[in-house]
Amino acid sequence: MSGPGGPIGTFDARDARDARDARDARDARDARGEAQYGGSPGYIGVGISPHTVPENPAAPAVEDYWWAGLQWPQTSPEVLDGTGDPKRLHKIYKSYNTAEFKNWSPGNDAIAFLSEFAALSSNAQDKPDWIDIVLPDPARTTNNQTGVTDFGAGQPKWDLEDELTELVGLIEYRAGVMSEALQQRDTLIGYFQGIVPFTYLSHPYTFKLCHNALVVAQFLAYHFKKKFNRPRPSQLHPALMPPIDVPQHASYPSAHATEAWLIAYCLDEVMRDGNGANDKIMETVTAGQPVRNALHDMASRIARNREVLGVHFPSDSEAGKRLAFSAFPIVKKCPSVLALGDNKLLDKARAEWAGTKSVAP
Repeated sequence: MSGPGGPIGTFDARDARDARDARDARDARDARGEAQYGGSPGYIGVGISPHTVPENPAAPAVEDYWWAGLQWPQTSPEVLDGTGDPKRLHKIYKSYNTAEFKNWSPGNDAIAFLSEFAALSSNAQDKPDWIDIVLPDPARTTNNQTGVTDFGAGQPKWDLEDELTELVGLIEYRAGVMSEALQQRDTLIGYFQGIVPFTYLSHPYTFKLCHNALVVAQFLAYHFKKKFNRPRPSQLHPALMPPIDVPQHASYPSAHATEAWLIAYCLDEVMRDGNGANDKIMETVTAGQPVRNALHDMASRIARNREVLGVHFPSDSEAGKRLAFSAFPIVKKCPSVLALGDNKLLDKARAEWAGTKSVAP
């Protein structure tokens, strides 16, 4: 079966859980040792391995040798206990002690960080800081029966009918964006790594910060998705027919937008060269021209691609951007992250970029 932007297949049913995509499949690759992240195989097979010394070394010819097959722990060379009997398997090797687990993957460590973020209360009001984050009710939902999503005085107002009209107009762009948009269901960090290369090995603290941003964004996006329960655009206009399975959770805010923008804000904070006021490595400031920030442009692009697929309204993307902006200061208050100068995660991540300098265009 084919949709307006290409074939529809069983792969689409994954839908990457929309926001679990944002875990970016890195954990799975870490575990399998793929993509140079230094992990181990997904499983370790242990069979029967021949001993290095033949059992009949006095045989006249090598072709007559045979070797004992060894399981693990290896029982050859044979070790005897004090009575002359072979040692029990658990005594072949000595045990050892270590004080703590040292092999947290960035994704799993980020899940643990989420409890720190969710519990942070710095306002002396006996409630978590994130509870104070506010988004407006989207158009035509339970508490907003109008056709407008209003982000406040002096802020954008999104007319629902205009949004639907725009999304229908974007259908013709699906073929061009499809490959990229499908990749972004499974990896977001990877697209920021494409702008400026960094990996778990080269920039471990930066990589960890990105994963922290992902889980926080997922948590907040799903909180508000459940709160507002906005239908997906294709539930309101049959012409949209997304070329992927429609994600099985509400539309507002866009989790992809929230994730991408929070990653961008975090990276912008640590990718600095210390060269005066305009020290953001990824930001270009030219007199008389708009400020260009490659990280922000990528976040906007990721969010826009979801609109092209027909699974998000533009106002969903705007809400995700605003949600990320509100979440970022709270992330920086968390004890394991903290502001610059406290020798925590932000400082360690910024130090990884100390040798990178921006050059005027």
